[in-house]
Amino acid sequence: TSREVSQIIEAAAAEGLPAGLILSKARFALAVRTPGPKIVETAKAMVARLVVARQAIAPHKQEGDLAGAEAALSYDVSPEILKRISSASPKQPIAVPLGVLTQLVADKVPAERAGEIVTKLLRLGATTEQLAKLGNDVTADVKVAGYPALDALKMRSNGLIPFLAPSPAAGAATDAAFAGSSTGPRKP
Repeated sequence: TSREVSQIIEAAAAEGLPAGLILSKARFALAVRTPGPKIVETAKAMVARLVVARQAIAPHKQEGDLAGAEAALSYDVSPEILKRISSASPKQPIAVPLGVLTQLVADKVPAERAGEIVTKLLRLGATTEQLAKLGNDVTADVKVAGYPALDALKMRSNGLIPFLAPSPAAGAATDAAFAGSSTGPRKP
């Protein structure tokens, strides 16, 4: 078993995948006394998800981003959702948005809806802190208050949106709506 897992990790590293993530998962499985064949199976599945994750979130290459994408895939989030999140934040790391996505799905929010909301919030300028708080608040609403997950997410995201910076398109529409109006004194 140890030899098989080592070979899997070496092959993943040769493909440019973060071998440390696979090693950590294998060590954890060993610590909780997972049977050897299951550890090998888990390592192979993780490598397969990392390959898909790398393609889905390109050009993001940071290990944290790949780890977040792999975790989301392990909850059956589609690669298309990962692509949308990656596109919504092309120049910033996406580990936190992907972690929030996974957290929401784990709380039983449908993956497609969770992806739509996380993508929308990113496009509206939500910070990683705001996203993390949203995810934690939804989890608390579900686990402590007993709210249905989707209702909790809608309530929390709708409460966050007014605090986000308006998009340039919204600003242009507002400017156009008020064009020609004057707030200063008028000449007789």
